Amino acid sequence: MWRRFKNQLTSLTTYADLSPDLGLRQRINRALRSRPSHNFEDWYKTYWQSRSISRDIATFVYQAMERYSGLPFANVVPNDRLTEDLNLPLVCWFDWENELCDEFCDRFGVEIYDRFDSHDLATVEDLVVFLNQQVLSINY
Repeated sequence: MWRRFKNQLTSLTTYADLSPDLGLRQRINRALRSRPSHNFEDWYKTYWQSRSISRDIATFVYQAMERYSGLPFANVVPNDRLTEDLNLPLVCWFDWENELCDEFCDRFGVEIYDRFDSHDLATVEDLVVFLNQQVLSINY
């Protein structure tokens, strides 16, 4: 009986370690919501179109990152830092990077598992540019 209780307790603590920090997510959401909100079309035109970022890539980031993080990407700007400002390692589920790689491969037909390291990407702009370059590299 003690072993079963210990296993359940370990499962609960492990689950908590792998789960998003909902309190932190809520605080970041409040801070982001104080900013202007952009629907996707405005977000794309304001930040990405002039940089020759594919609309498909911008759409992917806008939708996928909001799903992974629970943060309103309508309020996110290119110079938001992934770790310091958005706290992605803490507000996302532990496997968000794998999910991103899987979804990216499914959607664009490009495997990025061996090249994607979120620690090498400082900002949202770095992420968007990186993903855009991965698609461009297969088209040339």
